[in-house]
Amino acid sequence: MARKPRNRPVKTPTVPQRFGAQISHAAGPAAGRQAAVPDVRVAKAKHAWSLRRYDEAIRHYEAALARQPRHPMLLADMARAKALRFRFAEAEELFARAERLYPDDASVQRMLARTYGQVQRFEDGIRCYRRSIELEPESPERSETLLELAKMLERLHRLEEAHECAEQALATAPTAAAGRFTLATIERRRGNLSRAESVWRELVVDERVPSGVVADSWYELAALLDAAGQYDEAFEALLKAKTVLNRGAYSYREEAEDIARTSRTTFAQVTAEQVERWAAVGGSLEPLASPLALLTSHPRSGTTLLEQVLDSHPDAISADELQVMPELVYIPLGQKALSGTPVVKALDGATADALNGVRRDYWTAMQAALREPIAGRLLIDKNPELTLLLPLVARVFPEMSIIFALRDPRDVVLSCFMQRLPLNAVSVHYLSLEATAKKYAATMRAWLKMRGLTKNRWLEVRYEDCVANLEQQARRVLEFLGLPWNESVLEYHRRAQNKHIHSPTYEAVTRPVYSSSVGRWRNYQAQLAPVLEVLQPYIEAFGYE
Repeated sequence: MARKPRNRPVKTPTVPQRFGAQISHAAGPAAGRQAAVPDVRVAKAKHAWSLRRYDEAIRHYEAALARQPRHPMLLADMARAKALRFRFAEAEELFARAERLYPDDASVQRMLARTYGQVQRFEDGIRCYRRSIELEPESPERSETLLELAKMLERLHRLEEAHECAEQALATAPTAAAGRFTLATIERRRGNLSRAESVWRELVVDERVPSGVVADSWYELAALLDAAGQYDEAFEALLKAKTVLNRGAYSYREEAEDIARTSRTTFAQVTAEQVERWAAVGGSLEPLASPLALLTSHPRSGTTLLEQVLDSHPDAISADELQVMPELVYIPLGQKALSGTPVVKALDGATADALNGVRRDYWTAMQAALREPIAGRLLIDKNPELTLLLPLVARVFPEMSIIFALRDPRDVVLSCFMQRLPLNAVSVHYLSLEATAKKYAATMRAWLKMRGLTKNRWLEVRYEDCVANLEQQARRVLEFLGLPWNESVLEYHRRAQNKHIHSPTYEAVTRPVYSSSVGRWRNYQAQLAPVLEVLQPYIEAFGYE
């Protein structure tokens, strides 16, 4: 929480930004048509960004762009930087400027499409990729462009278009491993399981295939084997995927341990007296324009299902795993404290001006990120990693209601272990069952402590109860949040089919509630046996005995 030395990045006890905490600077061929990028300014911007000194980084980019206002790479990087800081109106103006300046430049269109993808604006990325292909149909980058286009379309559930693009990409580069993997994924989603499986089995034994594609193929094979009831074989496939990923996991483990250490200290130090005092003075903070709710837990506990249900209500709007709270509330408050100040002490010492400042920044960024007015609706901040920031919530947002998703700990741990995720400081825990169980235990230990201390209103919702009777649980949650009943919440999956969802479970929530994920751990009892002792206290605490 404290201000860090200037040569070290600030560590935050939450998931890194989904788009990546750093900016990648890969100039397309079009950049060479301009004067050389002012390397000193760009280098300074990249360095400041790596240290999470984001405002400083943006100032360096702005200086570089002022010298070369038409440079396509600088326009794209500046737009990306603004978007990653939730300054979307400014980012959109920069994107629009680049598109106006280079409407007929295929290389710039490809670069813009990649940039749109990095900030998860897939519809815009699709448009720019299609434009680049139209402008330069015989480009050497045609196969790569078509493949990226296929991935974006698949993410938006446009499977027929995605399939066509993937096939065209492979027609140009038939041996490309990434293309073969992507086409197999689309085939699986279209129901052609045997065709997909044969491709993945070819990929995992081909020594020329990149390790990431090999690991992803093992994950996909594990899912197919699990669905076929071949549980031992599925687990073996998962272990092979983990073996591949473990080779590049060292730096992430170091960051993960730093985050875990900070979190352990914070929850050990927070006291009932402090939380009482924070609640008592919370009423004097400037009110926000709409009510707030936090939807959190441990990953794979059912938060995405609940979020999609609630987001279907006309009087609510959800923010799906945005990093606004850690980036614009937690870090700024820490930077105002003296170096070395523990998190709890920094929270305790925060001034009313500082608290009101980060509250305003949070609200402004959330509304910008949602790209539509909140307009008095209940704002639901859904992020299953924000459990580790509950002391911050108690201090800065005492009016925020908390919905905490529960699921059988054994199913949570198994699901995290089985989920294919990009490697980062969170997912690195899921490379072994033992580390997964320890992370789950740490998160639930934090919740059990804060559940007894916090003055924020809270409600626990069991995933299994939602599966058994979604309407009953939806009514219960809406009543807790002060929202009237609305039948639309039961049709959440139809809405999700036409909505971009940040969560890795974007595919699952397009289907109605299904029960196959309840009690799934029983299929892997032998494999889970070594971690059951770690999970037992939480199995008992949450009534899953």
